[in-house]
Amino acid sequence: MKEKQAKAELLLLCAALFWGIAFVPQKMAMAHMPPLAFNAWRFLLGGLILIPLVYWLSSRREVATPEKGAAVKSRWRDCMGGGAMLGFWLFLGAALQQWGLVYTSAGRAGFISGMEMLLVSLIGLSFGLATNRWTWAGMGLALAGLYVLGDFSQESQMIGDLLVFAGAFAFAIQVLTADRLVSRYHALRLAAIQFLFCGLFSALASLLVEQATLQGAVDAAWPIAYMMIFSTAVAFTFQLLGLRHAATSHATVIMSLESVFALLAGWLILSEVFTGYELLGCGLMLSGMLLSRYGTHAGSHH
Repeated sequence: MKEKQAKAELLLLCAALFWGIAFVPQKMAMAHMPPLAFNAWRFLLGGLILIPLVYWLSSRREVATPEKGAAVKSRWRDCMGGGAMLGFWLFLGAALQQWGLVYTSAGRAGFISGMEMLLVSLIGLSFGLATNRWTWAGMGLALAGLYVLGDFSQESQMIGDLLVFAGAFAFAIQVLTADRLVSRYHALRLAAIQFLFCGLFSALASLLVEQATLQGAVDAAWPIAYMMIFSTAVAFTFQLLGLRHAATSHATVIMSLESVFALLAGWLILSEVFTGYELLGCGLMLSGMLLSRYGTHAGSHH
């Protein structure tokens, strides 16, 4: 059992690493193409890659199964409505995050996006989901960190940070919605449909408001390939498989490392330099995320 748990946690660590690094290609792509067009390419292709993966994993019976006795709707047709709804929130979150990356650095965006899990607790309150003092303490710490990280003299960077933060809100709603659907529907099929719908919404929005070119997509081929393979198909599958056997308290800490990986990748690949003040802000945010997640699981071992 220990070995299974270690393997699962390694899968989660890889997913967090892939997602953390992803902020770099996301940022790089913005030199070649507009945000919505980039999202259309990465999600449509990522969703298509996931389809054969669904069949392969289903044949190995490795796909997350719901609670014993729960009837799971596993046909593609059954998952359409839920997938479309998840796709809409994913589209909104990804569009805001990608738009924010036009103005702010990859490392900052990675940390601000990490607030998503705190927002999940906060929005969960309005759905009547209980929370505890750890979560509140963590939220306070993270918000203090966000304030320290925010540089009010840099107007365009501030706009970028706010857009990324708004994106984290949409992602939080998407996570809460997915949490409710995943026990009733085939998780991987739901994921593939969600990506395809997100890609379609992005493509439609891009056609309406952007002047995207095919050449732009060719120039951004590497970032698109990274996002489609590692950030979408691979990381998502790893997360799904990892969450089945990882200890919940460990899983949350591991997933928090995405922000740290984003910071390191921005520094190593894009030569983004953080001031001591910004690093203090990131440290406070990370502590807040970990504290609130500890609280979530100290209060509820699900």
